[in-house]
Amino acid sequence: MKFSIRGLSALATAFLLFTQPSIAQENTLKLAQLNIPHVDLDLTIDGELNDAIWQQALAIDLNIVNSPWNNKPSPVSTTAKIVENGEFLYIAFIAQDPNPELIQGFLGDRDTRWVDDLVGLKLDTYNNRRLNYEFFVNPFGVQHDGIANEMTGKSDSAWDGIWESVGKITDAGFQVEMAIPYHILNFDDNDDVKTWAIELIRLYPRDSRLRISHIELNRNDACWLCQMPEITGFKAAKASKNLMLTPTLVASKSESREIFAPKTDWQSENDIDAGLDLRWGINANTLLNVTVNPDFSNVESDAGQLSVNKTFSLFYDEKRQFFVENSEYFSSDFDLVYTRNIADPEYGAKLTGTQGSHSYGAFMTNDTQTNIILPGNTNSRLISLDAESESGAIKYRYDVNDDLSFGVISTLRQTDNYHNFVSGIDSKYRLNDSNSFQAQILLADTKDAAQYTLSGQAESFNDHAFKIKYKHDSEYWQVFAEHQEIGAKFRADLGFMPRADYQKSNVLVNRLVYGEPDSTWQKMKFAGQWQVLHNENGELLERSVASNFNIDGPMLSVFDVMFVAADKVGLRRHELDFSLPIDNTIDDNTDRFQENQAVIYGAIQPTTQFFTELELTVGDKIDYENNRLGDYIALYAGVSYNVTKHLEFELSHTYSDLEAENASVFTENLTELRISYQFNVNSYLKFNLVYTDIDFNLDNNASAYTAKDNNLSTQLIYAYKINPQTVFYLGYSDNSYQDDRLKSISREQRTIYSKISYAWLP
Repeated sequence: MKFSIRGLSALATAFLLFTQPSIAQENTLKLAQLNIPHVDLDLTIDGELNDAIWQQALAIDLNIVNSPWNNKPSPVSTTAKIVENGEFLYIAFIAQDPNPELIQGFLGDRDTRWVDDLVGLKLDTYNNRRLNYEFFVNPFGVQHDGIANEMTGKSDSAWDGIWESVGKITDAGFQVEMAIPYHILNFDDNDDVKTWAIELIRLYPRDSRLRISHIELNRNDACWLCQMPEITGFKAAKASKNLMLTPTLVASKSESREIFAPKTDWQSENDIDAGLDLRWGINANTLLNVTVNPDFSNVESDAGQLSVNKTFSLFYDEKRQFFVENSEYFSSDFDLVYTRNIADPEYGAKLTGTQGSHSYGAFMTNDTQTNIILPGNTNSRLISLDAESESGAIKYRYDVNDDLSFGVISTLRQTDNYHNFVSGIDSKYRLNDSNSFQAQILLADTKDAAQYTLSGQAESFNDHAFKIKYKHDSEYWQVFAEHQEIGAKFRADLGFMPRADYQKSNVLVNRLVYGEPDSTWQKMKFAGQWQVLHNENGELLERSVASNFNIDGPMLSVFDVMFVAADKVGLRRHELDFSLPIDNTIDDNTDRFQENQAVIYGAIQPTTQFFTELELTVGDKIDYENNRLGDYIALYAGVSYNVTKHLEFELSHTYSDLEAENASVFTENLTELRISYQFNVNSYLKFNLVYTDIDFNLDNNASAYTAKDNNLSTQLIYAYKINPQTVFYLGYSDNSYQDDRLKSISREQRTIYSKISYAWLP
């Protein structure tokens, strides 16, 4: 429930762009069809809007607020102009504002300013209402893009296309020019007039965050993509310049030392690696990506996460370009393709495409490391095989009609004496505007090598998993119901599925209430949730009920309170005492605990420059390692302050404390400081610091081996980006550690690194 500052862009994106209601597709057809003019002229993208081509562009007014208001007139004037020349789709926005001094816009890295004033468009180039591109720009020209998937309800904002934009603040508001080359888009490449779907949007954050569009939306239709009106033209559009080569050179000097007795001097290692990425649009429907000796490192560190008293593996987002591009082609209801499992590949190839009602994707890589999440119903653990492996996936989807789709997926991970193969089918059926069903069935076949089994012998086994979901989404009511079962022997080693021997039923009901445009609040939500978890033998793992209230207020404020009552089991006897034989039963082999918690969240943005949020969790929590119930409190606080249009500070702190039997068990503190100076839209200097301070009470925590566990990582990065693939990085990072053996925190690793890559279009 925590909405950290680093995750605010995802929150804004999901709320404003992807969960909005829509008009039924048959109503969409009643809207006037737009025709894009073709003009054989070029223009300079400079934000001035004085090129001759704009005189022949189609002008469209954005004058309807459809969130949080229900299709009310917009308080501000916005005009979009659209034209194309066979190579580029050109879009301009003139966003007027009666108070330009209140415009919310700052310089920032790509995809980081979702909370600003934005203008942009959603574009469905196949007009099949399954996927759409998104292109948004803030008043300074900072780009935001992604691909939204109606099948899964998710958006991939990590996708980065190469396109141009410039923004400019004026006395009357701001204006933006955008040039989107056809070669970054997938579409039916022919000489005919093409019919796509489009929505033009302005996001206007003032006291409330208004979503302004050129079309009305019907809140009783859950498919926002189905409402987008058609747009025709693009007869001369060609996927030209469809080959891109990106050579990469990475140089680093890493030093490490042993900080415990006997201490050692710094040991140095210099490394220079060259790699090559190929992106070939075989045609406008099919894309081939090949990478050789890729740089698959993350330039910027992951956000910190609390890890104490967690029994399941943590999830981290994928940021590496080879896996990010067209990753939505491999998405499914179960998370079967979690490419962070692929740690250090030497090569990779991926083919994705769409042809009519058919879409397909396949990729294969090797991996010099083989990391596997071993799932369970009370915990999971991570193991590493001392062997190189191959990983791959194939996904195919067939759209029978606008309402029904079927998909087939298969994944693999294998070494010489190990394999995991998963295959399955999935489907989504839309009964009507507000109701839909979704289902997936999987089969897994696994062979574990002898050195990784308890018997000391190679073991082969197979099992199944399935999930069925119902969704009702209308103006005032939302109902989500789900049942899933995952077999005890089921594994999806390429995916992120940390649970097995697991059955779950869940029902969530939301009641929505809307305010008037002049009211102090805009939207309220009352929610109730029930869920129950069993193992395959029907033994209870967890039963919980929750209630929730949420309200949006003035100054972009949010208040949320949730109460949860849960009946849960702790760890099994052998998981607490390793000397006991393994027994995977639950009844008479675990203790049951009653957790009651309250979670309160609040956020507010009193000025365009300052945002703050706070979350408090209090109640009971299982102390898993010591098999007892404790008193738990967790407090998260975060602030973001844009000192100038160039300089931004982000500071967050999470405090977590567990007490049991009237004494402390542990106290965990996580502090993150991120300072960014954006010279312009192309270059920045960032400093990141993540500090974790964990104190264990050895007298009341039998599983702890040290009273102090502290980690500090720092990072300084300079970046210059001409586009997402033509980049230069220069950075420094280090890591320090302290436990009871050390009097102070000591640096154990440090690295200086540089990366340069160039996207070449022959």
